[in-house]
Amino acid sequence: MTAANILVSISNVMASLIILFYYLLFFVKGCTHHIRRLLSIIVVFLVIQIIASIIDVDPLVTISVLGILPVVDILCCRNRIYNLFMIIPAFLFYALTAIFPMFLIPLITRNSFDELYGVSSLTLPGFIWDLSLTVLLIGTYALCRRRKIDLRLKFLEVAGFLVFFIFALFMLLSMGVYNNTLEYELSILFDLLATFFMLAIFLAYWSYLIIARDRANKKRDADHAQKYLAMQIESLELEETNRQEIKILKHDLRNHLQVIQEMCSTHQYVQMESYISELSGHPMLSKSFNITGNQAADTVISIKKAYADNVGIRLTCDGNFAWLNNLSSIDVCAVFSNLLDNALAGSKDAADPYITIKGNDHAHFYTLIVSNHVPKNIRIKNNSVKTSKGDKKHHGLGLSSIGSVIRKYNGSYTLKCEDLVFCVQVVFPKSS
Repeated sequence: MTAANILVSISNVMASLIILFYYLLFFVKGCTHHIRRLLSIIVVFLVIQIIASIIDVDPLVTISVLGILPVVDILCCRNRIYNLFMIIPAFLFYALTAIFPMFLIPLITRNSFDELYGVSSLTLPGFIWDLSLTVLLIGTYALCRRRKIDLRLKFLEVAGFLVFFIFALFMLLSMGVYNNTLEYELSILFDLLATFFMLAIFLAYWSYLIIARDRANKKRDADHAQKYLAMQIESLELEETNRQEIKILKHDLRNHLQVIQEMCSTHQYVQMESYISELSGHPMLSKSFNITGNQAADTVISIKKAYADNVGIRLTCDGNFAWLNNLSSIDVCAVFSNLLDNALAGSKDAADPYITIKGNDHAHFYTLIVSNHVPKNIRIKNNSVKTSKGDKKHHGLGLSSIGSVIRKYNGSYTLKCEDLVFCVQVVFPKSS
């Protein structure tokens, strides 16, 4: 393998990683929680690059570079149709940040496209720029993972990027025109100013993506913390009420025991059995204060169950919830309170209102499933509620808050509605 082939392979790998980073960081929705599958695709891509460099097969290089995004879309994403269209802006972003500088640098320096060590398709400025951009993206990815920042663009932000792309293209064409019409000193000044403005706008946009989402995360955490404190206060009030009820029940039990003893001595066994059965159904005797083993989850479930009992909704909880201790108490409160609020509102008008909470610990991930009976089936489209205004009010609230917490732990959630049962399945991957 020659030095030229090695440089070309490194350049191709960096180009593909830049496109892949843009695709995953900014555009992809519903990316799988199986990160190993994504890493496997990257490893296979690197192997193909090594083989192509050894046997010097250009078509194999082109196919691997252009095919990495569709492969990721098919194997690693749930919303495949949406993400397939997002490959286009990923390539546009790459053209703007990686290809444009290869034209800008020769225009400013008045140099031709110098080959890099005799490689006709590779220039030193372009290679250095790709290397710098790759380091920047990897650093951004590491920062976002550490601070739990989600950088995926919204529709208006993609539109804003398109406007910036058109502006940069116009500036590039203007530089080519003015270089031939202006004097040398003026053309150099114009080129430097144009490059400065484009770079400044790009860096400002880049900073906005990180800072704005970091602020949104802090605001979300503050809102969740405030809600968690409110839940704790409500839980303390509920605890105090329970203590009073227990004191009353303890006092009354003496009288109940005397009645039972009298029935036993007079051989009224049928009446005694009925009396004991009625007494055992007392609400305070059937309350469970240790539901999941997680304090935050138990606080929320206790409060919501008290409300559900008052309005005639059965709320049951079953499964393994030990893994909830891997999440912060505030995030647990945010997920459970929003899920149960939606479930309580959605099941209120159902014929047989009930809510079930199930937790499971699987080999590579944890699941939390909250399902409830609904009065009519709810239409789900693109993993969001698409239905009448009333039902959307029931199940649409809090999903964005839930989604932000779930993404914080690299998880995902799926909505389903079949046979008058609305279900939210939340998946949290295990830390590798």
